[in-house]
Amino acid sequence: MITRGLYPAAIAALIGSIGLYAETHNPAFFINSLIEIFVLYVLSKRGWVLLIADVLYWVVIGIPITYFFVIYFYGITSSEFIKVIMLKQLLNGVLVVSAASLLRPFIPRKWHKLDSHLKLPKLSYRIFELSMISIVLPSLVITLILSNNSAKIAEQQADDLLGVQAEHYAEITSNHLTYHQRMVVNLANTLSWQHYDSSQKLELLLDAHSQYPDVFSMLVTDNTGYVTHGAPQEFEETLQKLTKEEKMVDDRLYYQVARSRNTHYISDVFQARGYGNDPIVALSAPYYAEEEFAGVVQATLNLANFKKFESGSQSINVYIIVTDAKNQLVYSSDLLNLEPLTEFSVAEIEQVYTDDLPLMNVNSSFYLYKKSITDSGWKIYALSTPDALIDSYKNDFYKLIASLLIIASIVLLVTRKFSKQITRPLETIVKHFSSNEPIPAKARTVYSSAEIESVRDQLQQAQFFMLEYQKTLQQQVEAKTKELREANEKLALVSVQDELTKIYNRRGFDQNAKNAFAVSIRHATPVTLAILDIDHFKNVNDQWGHAAGDECIIMVAEELRNKFKRDSDFVARYGGEEFVVFLAGGDVATHQKMLDELRMSIANHEVYYEDNIISITVSIGAYSIVDNLEITYDKLVSNADKLLYRSKSSGRNTLTAEQQ
Repeated sequence: MITRGLYPAAIAALIGSIGLYAETHNPAFFINSLIEIFVLYVLSKRGWVLLIADVLYWVVIGIPITYFFVIYFYGITSSEFIKVIMLKQLLNGVLVVSAASLLRPFIPRKWHKLDSHLKLPKLSYRIFELSMISIVLPSLVITLILSNNSAKIAEQQADDLLGVQAEHYAEITSNHLTYHQRMVVNLANTLSWQHYDSSQKLELLLDAHSQYPDVFSMLVTDNTGYVTHGAPQEFEETLQKLTKEEKMVDDRLYYQVARSRNTHYISDVFQARGYGNDPIVALSAPYYAEEEFAGVVQATLNLANFKKFESGSQSINVYIIVTDAKNQLVYSSDLLNLEPLTEFSVAEIEQVYTDDLPLMNVNSSFYLYKKSITDSGWKIYALSTPDALIDSYKNDFYKLIASLLIIASIVLLVTRKFSKQITRPLETIVKHFSSNEPIPAKARTVYSSAEIESVRDQLQQAQFFMLEYQKTLQQQVEAKTKELREANEKLALVSVQDELTKIYNRRGFDQNAKNAFAVSIRHATPVTLAILDIDHFKNVNDQWGHAAGDECIIMVAEELRNKFKRDSDFVARYGGEEFVVFLAGGDVATHQKMLDELRMSIANHEVYYEDNIISITVSIGAYSIVDNLEITYDKLVSNADKLLYRSKSSGRNTLTAEQQ
């Protein structure tokens, strides 16, 4: 834009945006690049400093456009993240313009396409721009490098922390299940080692339940899947009220797997029945009597108890999702608002916050996450909001921006003062020179320089010679102006007058006749336009010469001038041997009579040239209008011309007249 102008700059911006669009698929880069170039071009032509113009563009136009696409194109909801994006867009724009402005003094002049319409900025603006850019550009580079490093550190910390939390929760979950599974296996082994009667089994079951507060309920079945005992006591009492069919659990996997495989079993999540209806996880193990399968011992864990394992982090808030091997939701943090036992699948979306951590959508909210899988196939997700990335480095970023603004303000004050000290002596000299006042002999400020004083001396000499020259020039101008005025008056007359006949030429006639025609139409005044042509005029020129022809033309003009003397009558030589008459007012019959009298007067007039007597005739076509206000001037002329042609065709020396 600086060297070649608007259109090459727009093409360059378009090409430069292709890479960004290919990487992000965000059309905001195309829109901002093209509008930014146009705004900078317009403001720079008006003398704006590019750096200030670019800051103005981003504050007024660029940031709102970016905000729109961030909200509606990417759907980002983190307010802090949006603020950082807006600031970094502004910094990126200023960085590019600063780099271009800093390179500007080093660009060869021959590379520039000079623009004569470019408004040059003041010298003080130039000084401010170069000083500002010399400080702002390295400051911007350092700011962006430090902020990017801070962002990378924040990403790595969030990645490590979520990974550790996911592994930690996976280990806690696995240990929690193993701990209770071991209790169930130990109880099954106890029942297998020796024979216990019904009351003893119940006592063992109640005792085991009381020692493990996370266990929701426990039961013992016989070898047919019939529940014989339950814990706690409320469960046992509930069992006593159930029918035999309701006490059968032979359809439950925790019974079927433990019996068929002769091993302990951890179930997927399922809905409790009989005693409560909460989502639970079943842990079971078979027990034996004389090496024969005698039944299973089963304990259920209430999913709500998983909440006690959840713990936050000092740096970020971590949320937990636990699913079983079939992706059924075992547990989730309250803030996530997920229903237990529902199928959970990761809705991963395109990443906009970081290159390292994946992003999932949970109930229309975005979360960064890491996943860990237990030995039993359960999946543990550790989640955190994207604000976690921003919170860890936004304060440092804002401090850098604040420091940059302070630096810019200081530079603005210093360069403004410095530029005035340089330009004020020059402005004083120029002011006196332009107003033709004597330039002061000495500087009025201590901030002058040898270069400025050299300019002062040269301008003082130039001013003396200029004033003398102006005095002489003014006298010459007054004389030339008088001559020019007289020449213009003659030229104005020549431009509308035929040189040979001294009546109107075509241009003068059209100017006056059109105005008179418009007035006549407005007032519904009768109008006649007639076109005359000298008959066989070529024979006159061929027989007696062009000088004789000129005498005939002069005679016709005199007849026209003598016949039509009213102010509303206009006659002219229309070209060659053709003449035209415009008559307004009166009545059409009178117009036609006057024209016919003109025809006869010309026919009876003899022209004496040398020793020759020349007689000529004219053919006339005349068209009149009375009240047709729709006809145009050009149509009036066209109709008269057609009637002239009819006069010529019918034998010449004839008047052919028509009216509307």
